[in-house]
Amino acid sequence: MRRRKKRISRRAVFAVLCFVLAGGIAGGAVYLLRYPLWQITEISFSGFGRVAPTDVEAKIQEDLRGSFLLVLPRSSYFLFDSEASEEKILKDFPRLESVQIRKEFPSKISVAAKEREFWAIYCAGESGRCGYIDRTGFVYEEAPVSTGSLILAVFRDTGGVQIPSQSLEQALVEKFILFSALLKNETGEEVESFILSGGLDDEFRARVRSGFFLYVKRDDDFARVVKTFKIFLEKEIGEKKRGLEYVDLRFGNKIFYKSR
Repeated sequence: MRRRKKRISRRAVFAVLCFVLAGGIAGGAVYLLRYPLWQITEISFSGFGRVAPTDVEAKIQEDLRGSFLLVLPRSSYFLFDSEASEEKILKDFPRLESVQIRKEFPSKISVAAKEREFWAIYCAGESGRCGYIDRTGFVYEEAPVSTGSLILAVFRDTGGVQIPSQSLEQALVEKFILFSALLKNETGEEVESFILSGGLDDEFRARVRSGFFLYVKRDDDFARVVKTFKIFLEKEIGEKKRGLEYVDLRFGNKIFYKSR
């Protein structure tokens, strides 16, 4: 019985010591996490233009308020979840292409952003709704209907415009950019708008500032197509270019066209 009591006594003492030790560690951890000098109090911003840093700061402050388990402050340098905050900011501010939040010990975070670069106005369907689209094909903000020729536009005759959304494949936008550059360099013609028709996924139309349309296959060799078109303008059309209604470039070296 004495041996048994001795064993129980030792176990009890050991359990108490473990409990005290665990409590001390937990208390110390809470103290360190609540230590005033290790709370995030300073936020710096870089890379912002149209998006106001004050609006972004308000979102971050929401993530810094409150506590976990009633005692662990969200503002602690060690507990602040920068990745979750980045996701919220990108969702709330579609104009931002990327945002990076870096923690700087002991009490600062820096927010570096990259805003989307405007490329064209995108309009789809019959709703009359348009949006600003960047070079990745992402529509990030509502835009007025494009009625002039100074701003590049992309029109799709089906569907609608959801803002924000990935409305065009980036690969297609890159094709548009390449075709526009080659056309301007070789012929001096500038694309005013691109038109996509439902059911015709392998081609597009390009309206140039001279007032006529070009029919082009999406996967064609644009360099060859543009050179063929240049020869056509120089040798066959000349000064009658303004009278063109469309030029069909979808059939290799054969060109079909219509005058008004």
